[in-house]
Formats: sequence, structure tokens, C-alpha cells
Amino acid sequence: MTKDNPVSLPTDSQANPTPLWQFVRPDEYKVPVTAVASTALRKWTAFKQLFIKNGENGDSPFKAEVELKTLPEVRLRHLVPPIDWNEVAGALDAELEGWLDECSLEVPVQFVVFQPHCGQEDLLRHWADLHDALLLESPTPEQILKADPHWLGGWPNTDRVWVLPHLEHCFLRHANGLELVRRFLEWAASGRLGRGLIGCDSWGWAYLQRVGPRSQWSPLTLQAFDGARLSRLFSRKKDTGDRNDRVRFLNAKTGKTILSWLEDEGGASSELNQLAGRCRGNFGTALIYWSQRLRAEPDEEDTAAVEEESDRNASQRTKEESVWVAELPDDMTLPVEKDESVAFVLHSLLLHNGLTEELLSKLLSIPDFRIASLLRRLQASGAVVEEAGRWEVTAQGYSAVREYLSARDYLLDGF
Repeated sequence: MTKDNPVSLPTDSQANPTPLWQFVRPDEYKVPVTAVASTALRKWTAFKQLFIKNGENGDSPFKAEVELKTLPEVRLRHLVPPIDWNEVAGALDAELEGWLDECSLEVPVQFVVFQPHCGQEDLLRHWADLHDALLLESPTPEQILKADPHWLGGWPNTDRVWVLPHLEHCFLRHANGLELVRRFLEWAASGRLGRGLIGCDSWGWAYLQRVGPRSQWSPLTLQAFDGARLSRLFSRKKDTGDRNDRVRFLNAKTGKTILSWLEDEGGASSELNQLAGRCRGNFGTALIYWSQRLRAEPDEEDTAAVEEESDRNASQRTKEESVWVAELPDDMTLPVEKDESVAFVLHSLLLHNGLTEELLSKLLSIPDFRIASLLRRLQASGAVVEEAGRWEVTAQGYSAVREYLSARDYLLDGF
């Protein structure tokens, strides 16, 4: 009888032959199949609630959410570590490998299209650093409206690859806001500007396909994150030796395991499939939903704070930790108006990946005071936020806003 060889555990690449980060062409993007089902389920649940009186619903939660505490930022950073953009850049390089090696102007530029909240700025700045590429700024709104020739006239004359992270910031939906971007795209296609990588938000890209010069460009985009990919993303632990890595994420309503860092649960849970469907494969919005739903029991969180200090030098703790996951919230309710003013504002913010209040007033035939009022109301609902003077649709509000615009037959992105 021969002696059995020891069995080795599979590596991540062996257990998951499909890479976590994968860039594909837009027509290869696979919206999670639960997207349609989850939308119908939310509508059915809301309909049923109309006929359920207070106290008649017999489903008692395993852990009442009001009794659970949100997690402090330091704990969230351990449970939801930041994205490793070096890894994502490696996935992009895998698709651009031939183009990077050619050094010819046969295909002078490549495009990468990003859904909102998917790290457009972070990834392209990181990629530029890795490749010693020139990082170029978009024209100012004044330059766009005047079709200022100095923006293109001052283009660097160099053999280095350049990166333009935000093509959607190079135009305005205005009678005078398209000439500059059309000229830029024509020059880029001809090779006149050298070799470059251009990033564009998915909504701006959809608009430019309607109004820009006809071309055969086929951009790259991140493949959708279904439940299985989200499970892998949320299982990526921060590499620290002072915190417990024996963590199990439990549904606060049912008590069932959603995700475990202890073992492979053999596929994605129904909750993660539902989350993937809600977000239509957008990993950025899914990550926000996930991190904001994590909870702990008050005594557990207090104990964790003490243990973090007393066990700072311990290499590993054996106690299993439970993290509770609150229910996925219903889509937010947007303000109701008799006209299309709310839709106009939201659509403009998405097409341009954010706008200042002043620019919104220039682009829309809506009085300034109405725009200011609408922005404050949308902000109160959680649909928009102002950051560095620009208003943009929030990650939490994106799903509801997209559905709102879809129901009114507005131009959508391709995802």
C-alpha cells in the first residue's frame, strides 16, 4: 500500500479561476440575473405592506436592528479594507498589454468606461503612476463653452503615454458645449495627440455616442460583480496581526450566515445575490451598501475596543466574532414635482458626473432659486451630495435615481 500524499489547499487562483477584477467590452457585461427579479420583489413587498396592519406581520427579527450599534470607522476599515488599486491596474494591463507594447499610432488611444462610484479617478491616477504616464486635466467650463483652442494647442509633444481621467468633464450639454470635445476626439483618433488612455463615466459615454463623432472605438469596462464576486470581494481581509480574522457575518433578521471568513460557504448567499441585483453589478455601490449595514451588539463592540488594546501584540485570536448585517434598505423616495425639473437635475448630474450649482443654472431652463431648492430637497432625501463645490448623485441614491429616470424614458448608460 502506498502512502497517501498530503492534500494541499487550493490557492485563490485555483479555487476561483475567474479573476476578481476583469475588464471586458461593454457588450460582454453581464448584469446579474437577479436584477429584474429583485426589482419585482421590492415592488411586491411594498404592495403587500399596504394590506398589513401594524402588529400583524409575524416575522420577528433574530436581532432587532434598533438594539444593534453601527461600527466605528476603525473597525469598518478592518472588515471592509480599501480596494487594492494595484491589483485592479494589473487587470487593466492584462487587456492593454498588446497596445502598450506596440508603441505605434495605429490605435493611438484606448478608452475605459466606468460606472458611477467605481473608482475612476483612483484607478487611472494609479495606472498613470505605474506607467510614468502624463496625467492631463480636463478643460475648464469656460474653455468648453468658448471652444478655447489653447487646451488642445498646449497638448504635450512627447512620446510618453498620457492619461485623461474624465472625458465627461470635457463637454457640457449646451449649444456651445460640444465643439471642443468633438475636436479632441477627432484629433485623438488621428494620432495627432500621441498615445493616450481616456477614462469616461458611463453616462457621459452614452451621451457622447449620440452627439460625438462616429467612431469604431470599443472601450473596456469592469465586468459586473455578481453575488459570487461580491462574496470574494467582501472576504478580502486586511492584513493585520492584531485583530480577529475569524469573522462570520450574520443576517440580523434571520440569524443565518451571509458570509464567513472561516470557510468557503460553497457559493454566494441569497443576500449577496440580491445585493448584486440591486446594484446591477456595480461593485462601488455594493461596497457602500455592505459597509453601511454592518452592526454589532453594544456589549460586543465595547468588548472589542478593550481587546484591541490588550491583545495588540497577540498574533492570532481563536474566538469567533459575529458581525450582524442589517436588512438591505428600500430604495429612497425622490421628491415629487408636477413637471420634469427633478429628472432634469438628476439626469444632468449623471451625464456630467457632477456639476456646480452655477453650471446647472446655465444648462437648464430652470430659475436659479428652483435649482437651489431642488438640490436641497434631493440632498435631504439622500439622493445627492455636494463635494468640493460639485453636486453629484450618491452611491446610496444611485439605484433609485437610475430607476426613476428609466421609468421616464431618459437616456441611460449601457449597464
